[in-house]
Parts: sequence; C-alpha cells; structure tokens
Amino acid sequence: MATGGPNAATITVPETLALLDGQFASVARGVAEDRYVLWLGSGISFGRVDGLRQVIAKVLEFLRVRTNPGDPNCRFGKALRAALELAPITPAEAARIDLAQPFATWPDGNEIVARLCNNYARLLDINVEGEPDDYLLWEAVDLRATFADPAKPPDVEHLCLAILVLEGACSDLASANWDGLIEGAIAAMTGGQPALSVCARPEDLRNPAPRGRLIKFHGCAFLATLNEAAYRRFLVARQSQINGWAAWPENAAVRVRLADLVATKPTLMIGLSAQDANIQALFAQAAVQMPWRWPSNPPSYVFSANELGWDQQGLLQNVYRQDMTPGNRQQIVDEARIQAYAKPLLLALVLHLLCSKVRALVDLAPGAMPAADRQSLRDGVMALRNQVAASVAPDPLTFINAFIDQWGRSLHLFRNGSLTHAAGRYQPLTVESIANIAINPGLPASGLRETAVAAGLIGYGVSRGEWLIDAPASNAVRDGMFRLHAPSGEAKVFLTSGPTSALQLKQDGHVVDAEEPIVIHGHKLVPAMARSPRAAPGRTGRRVVREASLASLLESSATLDELFQRFRMELAI
Repeated sequence: MATGGPNAATITVPETLALLDGQFASVARGVAEDRYVLWLGSGISFGRVDGLRQVIAKVLEFLRVRTNPGDPNCRFGKALRAALELAPITPAEAARIDLAQPFATWPDGNEIVARLCNNYARLLDINVEGEPDDYLLWEAVDLRATFADPAKPPDVEHLCLAILVLEGACSDLASANWDGLIEGAIAAMTGGQPALSVCARPEDLRNPAPRGRLIKFHGCAFLATLNEAAYRRFLVARQSQINGWAAWPENAAVRVRLADLVATKPTLMIGLSAQDANIQALFAQAAVQMPWRWPSNPPSYVFSANELGWDQQGLLQNVYRQDMTPGNRQQIVDEARIQAYAKPLLLALVLHLLCSKVRALVDLAPGAMPAADRQSLRDGVMALRNQVAASVAPDPLTFINAFIDQWGRSLHLFRNGSLTHAAGRYQPLTVESIANIAINPGLPASGLRETAVAAGLIGYGVSRGEWLIDAPASNAVRDGMFRLHAPSGEAKVFLTSGPTSALQLKQDGHVVDAEEPIVIHGHKLVPAMARSPRAAPGRTGRRVVREASLASLLESSATLDELFQRFRMELAI
C-alpha cells in the first residue's frame, strides 16, 4: 500500500483546506453542490460514545459478574466461555483468568479485547439461554444508556454535519451508528425546528425531509428507547442480522433507497470501515444496477482515511470491476483517499462550503466590475477563510461552538437587526446548495450579494495590509459582528441587509453615534439615516455612525480600485 502525503491523524484544518483547494477540489465542489451522500460510521463519534473496545469489555464484564463459577451449566458462564472461544484464548491465558476479579484487571484483557474486535458481531450473536436474541446488545451493552443518553453533547463532527445539512449541502446521509448525536446537534442549532428526517425503519422513508434525510440502516438507539415496540427489532449488531440484512423482506424498502443513492450520487465515507458484509453487498448490488466509471469528476467513491483498509479496497474492486486493472489499481486507491480523519475534514468542508457560497455571491452581485476584479474579491473572501481556519487549533470543539454562535448571531442581526426572535444557535447563509443559489427568487432582495462583496473588500484590505480584523470584544450585540483595526484607528462593524435591520439596530440602542461604529449596508441607504460625510480617510472629529451602502458603491464603481477607494472613504478608517 502506498504511503506519503499528510497524516490523517495529525493534519491541520489549514492543511486539509489546501487538499480541498487542490487535489480534492472537485470533491469539495461536489459537497457544496449536494452531490455526495455522506456514509458515516463510528469514527465520527469517538470520544462521545463507547467505541468497539469499550463495548466488548462491557459485554465480557456483564457476563462475568453473572457467572456462577461452581455451576458448569450456568447460562452466563456458558455464554462467557463462548465469548472467550471467539477470541480465542490460549491455554496459558485461560489459566490466568480469575472470575472473581473484574475483567478490567485481567492480565490478558487488552489482548482478548483486541482479538474480539474483528469478531464483535459474532460476540453479540451469542445467545444467553432464556433471553431474547438481542439480549447482549440491549442489556449487556446497555444500548439505551450508552448510545441514547440525551445529556451527551455533540462533538465537532456532529456539529459540522449539522451545518452541512442546514446549508443545503448534505440532503442525504447514511449511518451505521446507533447514537443520536447528529440529530441532537441539529435540534440545538435550529431551536428544535424540523430540519432532519431520521429513518430507522422502512415506514420512516415516508416522512418529509425538510433539509435532509438520515438513514440509520443499523437502527437508532434513541428511537428504540422512545418506542421499543416499533424500533428495537431494527437494531442491527449481530452477525446473523448482518448476514441476513440483504435478504430480509422487512429491510427491502431501505435497501432499495440506499442502493439508489449509491447508484445516483457519489459516496463520501467518513469514519466507516465498510467491513460489514451487508455494506459490501449493498455497494456491489448498486454497481450491478448502474456502475460508476473510473475516472470521474468528481470522484465516485472517496474515503476519509490515512490508508484504505482491506474492506475499503475490496469495495473499490467491486464497484470499479470494469475499470480496475493491475496497472491502475494503486492510482484508483490513492485518488479515493483523503488523508484527513473526520474532525479536520468536516471542519475544513464547513469552512470551504461557506467560503464558496460567499464567493459565488460575489460573482452574482450587480455591477459592471470585470471578472478579474471579481476574482480579487473572491481571493479576499478566501483570505478571511484562511484566517478563521488558522484559529481552529488548539481546541476544535471550543472553536466550532464559538463559530456557530458568532455566525448565527451575525446573520440574525444582518437579517433582522435583533436577536429577539432568534430561533436556535445557527442561521444558514442560504438553505439551498451552492448550485441553486442563483435561482432563489428572494436573492436580489436579501442583500447577500452586496454583503458578499463587502466581505471580499474587507479580505482584500487585509491582504493589502490596510487593516486587520478580529472577533468582537464580547457577545453583546453592541460590540458588533467583528472589529476592524487600521493605522488611523479601530471600529466595531455591523453588517445589515438593508434599512429595516439597520433601523432596528439603532432603535434597540446597539448602534450608538458616540461609539463611531461602522454599519455596512447591503442595500441603499434611506434618507432617514444620515450618511457619513464623504471626507478624506481618517477621523474628522465628528462622532457619528459611519455607514456605507454596497449597492450604491457597486452602482457607481466600474473597477475594483474605484470600489475599494470609495469603500475606504465611506468607512473613514
């Protein structure tokens, strides 16, 4: 297997963005256009719910404490012996086992767990006499407490996935995970407003999907806890279930939907090893119906991995069976691998998506500026993105939570001038994918195109060394959306869509003349709000709100140089 390139475990967000700007630009564009299905596995939930090793240890301890060592017919003892045989354990290891001691203290415990990782589904298939088939999953793993605890907060990965869904970039997700962390992230970010349809049984496919649909093809612990009768039987964990999943009639509707997604939308796998036989069979079946050809743009199958595992390579051999040869096999494998694990990849995809949307809005903005000048504005937006990306380390979770709050707060103020009726933590820039922004009939009235140009101008100024930007002093509305620092002084900055939101900011006392804030309007100013004097750049001694209308500036500027100079004059900084 080829090596080289970045390490998926240590790559930074700026380095991941470089991959998305370069070698995997078509993947990033495909995500922004909502072309990919995201296939998700346990790798996105490490650190929030028990991983495979913890689950195995929990099952062995559950059986140990219930085993009666003096009774050779003890049903729990039989199940424990069957579990250890799966490892299998050596005679020397068997001699060192003391059933009176917790499994965590067994001298060979780590080795036993490691061996069982490849047999976890067979472990969960062990029957305990007199108990239901899924007894070990439901009781020993304690699925409800382990995977359905609503008190467990979402991690970086779940928050990023929620943003991708809300921004219209991820309408189809498929997950092998039982936990409800993606759903929890979206609920928190929307204030509980419907956004994601969760499908854990065939009937759920009939439910509307406002922003996206998450198909949990191995079941959902949260829904099984809420409605055990309806959802418990769809929890898939045991080897017999995995083997039979592709044939059982109760799974037919979900199988058909997933096969259709595999055949019609490219695949991006994150945190999913694809080792389960039902996943392999599903992709092979879809490839028979309508295969993707190699090469393709964007790539048809992409994995978040440092090196592709044997199961992932086997999947590629099945789906590209018409095109893979000994001569191109390694090239296909290398092109299908993004060497960034879930956390940096999803963070980078979020920043790349939002930046791409703003850059698309720059292109859609009215005015006579030539394409080369618009490209400079697009580069300015990217400069701001890169500055934000550089602040992710050392604590990605703190970063993404602060980003969500600041982004959502700023867009609420931009659109409404107030947070009074804000629902949830997050506001999408647009609810449609980047491919559909231009056909939104409300776009001209939104002020987003003009404000995107303002972002490009600010980034252009940063690139030229005209000023610096940083976060507001606090989350108080009065402190603005960000701060602008120039040799002539500094100011807090507000962005508004138009007169209504600007007037609301002023009426609520957030924009105060004496503090000389900058208010950048998307639309034209109205006479009721006095304009700042068109004086030379710099402070004039008069303490007023400094206002600039991008609609007016675009209307009167034919080149970027004209636009930037007039913008600086309006800001008086």
